[in-house]
Formats: sequence, structure tokens, C-alpha cells
Amino acid sequence: MKVNYCARFTMLLLVATLMVLCGCLGRSQPTRFYLLRPTLSLQTGEMLSPKEGLRIGVGPISLPEYLDRPQIVTRIGESELLIDEFNQWAESLTFSFERILAENLSMLLFTDNLYVFPWLGSTQIDYQVKVDIIRFNGIPAGKAILETQYTIFEGGSREILERNLSTYSRPTDVQNYESLVLSMSQVLEDLSREIAEAIKTLP
Repeated sequence: MKVNYCARFTMLLLVATLMVLCGCLGRSQPTRFYLLRPTLSLQTGEMLSPKEGLRIGVGPISLPEYLDRPQIVTRIGESELLIDEFNQWAESLTFSFERILAENLSMLLFTDNLYVFPWLGSTQIDYQVKVDIIRFNGIPAGKAILETQYTIFEGGSREILERNLSTYSRPTDVQNYESLVLSMSQVLEDLSREIAEAIKTLP
């Protein structure tokens, strides 16, 4: 009985090659996770505010549906978006935005009495800050853009004291998501400063 060793070797080589290819195709790139963070660098005397000790409620924060997802959304054009499965938020973007805004306002207004929505019904606040996010994304190696309408209410009566539509942008230095998220944190800082200044001028 003759054995075709050449055919058998070819078959074994083919099987080994397929196994290697399946292993390579089965490995995908790791998913990276990001957080917004405070970027404030206060100037001398900036924390000395006549509003010291205020009780401020932050929230609710509303996001457009297309941004309310774990994946980081960037713009390719005015009408085209990229939803990246491998670059995601480490926590809800709504919660992250609300938390960092509260931290920023705490520093800018020199008060620890910040309450993140929803707070207990018995909580007494002086002002409530509500933010409707219209746009909050950008392009790596381009710029990050934050467009919002924020409203400041009197804490007890819920009277509208201030309402503004504002847009901020910051450049992103390099073509990666770390730089983009940093720029997004910085435009959130810009919004925080505007809100803090508005609160300082309220009667």
C-alpha cells in the first residue's frame, strides 16, 4: 500500500494555516475607556466670591439621543458621524458631565454644598442649574465643540433667573481620543466658568 506523503503533508499544512488565520481573525483590538475630568487652574483670588456657601443643585442634564451611548461619537462631516466601538466612555456621559460640572462649580464658587440631580426632596438649594446639551463631540486632530442651553432657577420658587445659549470650542492637538477627551473636558470648564459668573451676578 503506497502512502501519498506529499498530499498528507499538504493537507496538514493547510489545516495549520487555517488554524493560525482563525486565531488571528479572532483577536480584535482592545477597547479603550475614557473619563471627562476637571481641568480648572484657578487664578489668585478667583475663589473669593460673594456667593461663598451657596447651596447649588446641578441637573438634570439632557443629551441628544445619538450621544447617549457608551461609544464616543465623533463627526466626519456635518451630517455623518462615527460611533467607535473601541473607544468608549467609562461611565454614562450624562453622569460624567453632571459630576464634573458640579466639581467645577464647587471650586469656582467656593462652596461644598453641591447636589447632583436627583437630590432628596427635602434638600434646600439656593439655585438649580439645568443644562440641555445640543452638541458635545468633535474630531480628533480637529476641535471639540460644546453647544448648550443652560438655565438657572431660583431654588425655592423655580423662577427662571438666567437662560443662555452658548457654544465653546477647543482644538485637539493630536489625532487620538485622549486628546479629544481632554479638549471636551476643557470646553466643559468653559461652560462652568460662564455659569459660575452668571450665578455671582444674581441678586
